[in-house]
Amino acid sequence: MIFGRLPSGAFAAHAAFAMLVKTTNADGARGGVRTDCKGEGMANIAEAGGFIFDCDGTLLDTIGAWDRAERDLFSQAGPMTTDQEDEIHAAPIERACAILHDRYGVGASARDVLDHLDGMLLPYYRDEAAELPGAAAFVRAIAARGIPCVVVSSSPRRYLEAGLARHGMLDSFRALVSTDEVGASKQERKIYDVATDVLGCPREAVWAVDDAPYAVAAMHGFGLHTVGMASGDADRDDRFAGTADLVVSSYADLSRAMGIA
Repeated sequence: MIFGRLPSGAFAAHAAFAMLVKTTNADGARGGVRTDCKGEGMANIAEAGGFIFDCDGTLLDTIGAWDRAERDLFSQAGPMTTDQEDEIHAAPIERACAILHDRYGVGASARDVLDHLDGMLLPYYRDEAAELPGAAAFVRAIAARGIPCVVVSSSPRRYLEAGLARHGMLDSFRALVSTDEVGASKQERKIYDVATDVLGCPREAVWAVDDAPYAVAAMHGFGLHTVGMASGDADRDDRFAGTADLVVSSYADLSRAMGIA
């Protein structure tokens, strides 16, 4: 399935959205769910009007592959703070490569850094990437209910298409919204404006699922309901405090919250 591509620098015009959108066929460790919402006005995820999904570590189990691909790059860069690493991981891939080269002296050029990542990661997405257990079934169940879904990711489209197609998830998404096409990082409101416009439902009806605490915090700050995918990581679970409306450790948990058998 071929998806459209956003023109460089464009995000507000409806023409850009029309190029990006593919309409979905409406026919077609530690367990448990924790909510940080309290009180009578608590939002109910079972009434969600649309979903935003991260890809890496949320739909696909690719974090280990990224760690391996980045190990040599980050060793050249030297020690970094969590905020510095988050800035790189949130950025469009070409911007991230430029930061690594220009700011930290990694590689012979930014293009050299990008070629290193592509050489290690693109074959992995195409031939090896596993889904998080239950991810494909959950996404297909949501799409079958007629609830629109999009992916928002810092990974480039070529990685996303390869990995999601491998597990039969690609057709369940209305769009793939990649930071490199929008020209904004996952810490910027712009990319979530694109995603919610594509979904076509009010922002207050949108739920966003991500395993990265920095992304959950950003989306919470931009007024989205958020789900932290903790996957049994106690430290990460704690880092969702105050920003995730719901914290789950698996798609089984999320399915129960949605009332999906």
